[in-house]
Amino acid sequence: MAGVLSTTKAIFTSTQQSGSVGSSLSTFSRFKISFAGTPLTCKNGQVNKISLLQFNAHRNWYTVNKHNSRVHVRYVKGGVDSIAAFDLEHKDYGSIGDVAAEFILRLKATLILAQGGTPTFTTGATVVPAAGYVTGQTGKRSMSFDITLNTTLLLSNIRVQFPQYRTAGHPEEFSDSYVLLGGKRVTSVTDTTTASIEASIVGNKITFQAPFPMVLQTQPFMYLSLNVANDNLQTANLGNANASIDEHITSSCFLGKIPVQNEYCAIQLDESTPFFMTTSQRTVTELLFQCLDGHGREFPFIDDSNTGANIETQGNLFSDMIIRHEILDIGSDGNVLDAPFKTYNYQLNSVGTPQLVGGGGF
Repeated sequence: MAGVLSTTKAIFTSTQQSGSVGSSLSTFSRFKISFAGTPLTCKNGQVNKISLLQFNAHRNWYTVNKHNSRVHVRYVKGGVDSIAAFDLEHKDYGSIGDVAAEFILRLKATLILAQGGTPTFTTGATVVPAAGYVTGQTGKRSMSFDITLNTTLLLSNIRVQFPQYRTAGHPEEFSDSYVLLGGKRVTSVTDTTTASIEASIVGNKITFQAPFPMVLQTQPFMYLSLNVANDNLQTANLGNANASIDEHITSSCFLGKIPVQNEYCAIQLDESTPFFMTTSQRTVTELLFQCLDGHGREFPFIDDSNTGANIETQGNLFSDMIIRHEILDIGSDGNVLDAPFKTYNYQLNSVGTPQLVGGGGF
């Protein structure tokens, strides 16, 4: 929105706890700023503009987490179609080769339980990507390997599935594991036939081949939202954990899109920042921010002690940011600009020098 800048101020904020724990709206994921005594205001013919200048937070969640680790394994044994599930270990991985090694380890353990008894699987000599393989090296990134059982294989029609669908009480099944592992996405709980990675059986040997390249980071951006009525737009598949997965455009409360890096989620901008919203709301008494991923989910919290510790209020998951507030003069009807002005009147004094005698405006 075009306009003439009238006034501006910077708002420095932090979600870090200080002393006693703040309210439930003083966390990394959901943070409120109140302007009880000094609200953000504008007049008729003006708008409030709120911009993001700086954001920083530690990436204190694991690259493989509850949002991208779920795998289903379907198989037939004794004429019965069965299903098992496992999760990759939630932790940071140094390479896609390390993720592939973890997947193979968990898959073998699941198939051994399905087979029964005390069999063992031996992994073939060629695993792609190899352990330690880093994106950017020469080679393929689509996962392929084979495993051989040391006894007669009792399983058939093995289907490894990477689910991404919503079922009540099972948020883990809306998973980005298909992105992480490079497989086909399974979009329905009733789909029992789709194989995310192909499995072929010859005797007691099973060979697996994924169709797509693996990636290490499935949440490349953090989406910062602000609950102020504005004119921003977004596709419906972003920022809403319950929306249909489509490309339709809806109204948006997004203020900014912050890159997720290895150690930090950070962005540094200037006055020409592309991340802003304008609102004709005359008085803004509070700003409510949310930090969510691209599907509208909170970033997965870590409690490695399993004691119920809260990393937002007791630990080190917090952010700091700089918000810029501007008041823009846009005119009474959007076409007439009520900009500041000044008129000057001069006369000659007794020695013939021009002298200001009146004026208005500034």
